[in-house]
Amino acid sequence: MARTRNFKSRPQTKLMLETSIAIESERSYLVGLNEAQQKATLITEGPLMVIAGAGSGKTRVLTARIAHLIEGLKVFPQNILAITFTNKAAKEMGKRVQAFLASSDVLGTPEIGTFHAFFLKILRQEMPKTPFSRPFVIYDEADQLSLITTVVKNLNIDTEDKAFNPKNFQNSINSLKCDAIEPHQYLPEPDDSFGNLLRRVYYDYQVALFANNALDFGEILCMAYRILRDHIDVRTKYQNIYKYIHVDEYQDTNHAQYLLLNILTKKEFGGHENICVVGDADQCIFEWRGANINNILDFEKDYPEVQTVKLEQNYRSTKNIVEAAGAVIQNNLLRKDKTMWTHSAPGNLISYSRQSDERTEAELVVRELQKLIKDKKCTYSDCAILYRNNAQSRQFEDVLLRCKIPYQVVGGTRFYDRKEIKDIMSYFRVISNPTDSTGFKRIINRPARGIGDVTLKKVDELHLQMVVENSSATYWEALRRAATTGVLSSALTKNLMKFIVLMEQLIADGPQLLLSELYRLVISETKYLEAIEKEAGDEVDRARNLEEFSLLLEDFEASQLKIPGVSHANLLPQFLDQAALLQAESKDTEQSVKLMTCHSSKGLEFKTVFLVGLEEGLFPSTRTRRFMEDDDNVEEERRLCYVGMTRAQEYLYLTFAAGRVIWGRWESRQPARFLGEIPKRLMISV
Repeated sequence: MARTRNFKSRPQTKLMLETSIAIESERSYLVGLNEAQQKATLITEGPLMVIAGAGSGKTRVLTARIAHLIEGLKVFPQNILAITFTNKAAKEMGKRVQAFLASSDVLGTPEIGTFHAFFLKILRQEMPKTPFSRPFVIYDEADQLSLITTVVKNLNIDTEDKAFNPKNFQNSINSLKCDAIEPHQYLPEPDDSFGNLLRRVYYDYQVALFANNALDFGEILCMAYRILRDHIDVRTKYQNIYKYIHVDEYQDTNHAQYLLLNILTKKEFGGHENICVVGDADQCIFEWRGANINNILDFEKDYPEVQTVKLEQNYRSTKNIVEAAGAVIQNNLLRKDKTMWTHSAPGNLISYSRQSDERTEAELVVRELQKLIKDKKCTYSDCAILYRNNAQSRQFEDVLLRCKIPYQVVGGTRFYDRKEIKDIMSYFRVISNPTDSTGFKRIINRPARGIGDVTLKKVDELHLQMVVENSSATYWEALRRAATTGVLSSALTKNLMKFIVLMEQLIADGPQLLLSELYRLVISETKYLEAIEKEAGDEVDRARNLEEFSLLLEDFEASQLKIPGVSHANLLPQFLDQAALLQAESKDTEQSVKLMTCHSSKGLEFKTVFLVGLEEGLFPSTRTRRFMEDDDNVEEERRLCYVGMTRAQEYLYLTFAAGRVIWGRWESRQPARFLGEIPKRLMISV
């Protein structure tokens, strides 16, 4: 049992807290904490909710609280659990706790890890309670999709219907597991065709998963919950081990995680209710991933004896940025009331800009960035460009490349490195240079056309023989010979011949076409977009990336054709040369501008932030505009805007375009409502 001064859970009075703060003021872990942070650190008995606004020092409070339990109250480290959402956060918290305790003689370390890591550990320890007789394996998303695809095939489900694509079943199963819903608990409406198929797929998938002695990530939490729920001895065991439980980013928990925390801590399940949750409803931006904002909004209902501490002092941003972000988020109704403030100076006004289109918006951002660098107000690594979706990065990448400014796409893939862009670029390379074997090997089965490993192995063997006979023999020649010499079965020969005919047409027509025309021909003849739609999942983002690519081609050909002597035949090799050179010059470095979505920026901070594309229909997103009657959707978009704004320390730029090309069509845009929620006295036009 933990050695504590007072283990019985009861709220601590204001007088007790003030006395504790006075007594503990010399403790190293309390040095530099403000009054609210100290209060959160020293409340150790019973449920505690820490409402931690952006930049309020929540990680420091969590680590100080753990240090206080160990050093101040002499709790065994093994009796303390801290759950985070990322391994990076867990590692950082562990390092900070160890730094606090470096000079002490305490043995052992607290348990600090992610939800999945911690409950996977429990499952390993409780193997006899699982359906498995030997150690199980963990399936990643690719493994999971492969198994679901097999199940769908065995059920003879028509996957030609995009709605019944295995990826859609995978997403739905994962959503059900976020809510801890088992196959037999899922009861769709009788007229819900997808739901009824999903129920069958989910059931068969779960049977197949266990038969393979495997768990997916969602099942780690679901199975751990069932074991703790159904086995009192197991539940009591872990309740006795983990006397103090901390949860970071509580607003991002899903229902399965909520149930697990409840069953470990609530009195009705025999728990001690020594649970400290830290979070901010204003930063709940992952509802699309299963996060349930009601977990933090209803915490007082779940734990009636809860004490609440608000961390409202911002240590990150200037006063103007704090006030502007606060003015935006105040318009949400689903939130815990708090008012962020700071001792920081007012700082610069919030810069905003209306540009004619996405290209001039990108040029404005890079121009302002260059001014800051020139005036030595920041470095490249101090700057971040934040956007609503990944497809927006292309315009900024293009201008940054042209200006030779190093950049890094964080949490995403560089535009030219995205699968669909590399595919089309490979078609272009082969059309320009039919001897490009690497390009041929990439596109020969993209989209899938029945040319698999057996065919490729035969072609490789044939090419090797031809090179022995003639060192200049090309892969293209080997493909043609393979299709005409009977080395393949008739079915494989037919598939390969279709590809060869397609490429002969593209290679012949390519030099006579504009780049934009060639792109449309490739897309049309290969049926690439149709293939993306059948794959489901992220098809919208991939289609948007291709749309951006077509705009890039139009811009390039328009600029080149103004140059005397440039013909259609010159465009393709010139474009390929420029793309190769730009990619070679733009390697990621530590000293680089960061490009990322607002979702990816969560938990980060930058001296300068450019929050771009603030337009109705884009940010807030089209999904929100389509379901404008659902205020919850608008509120999540506003929280996302708030997160983006509060990443900035000193300089914040907000930009939007009067119009942009959407799905090949010019559309006028209106500024995002969020811009109108910022007091005009805090803003300046650039």
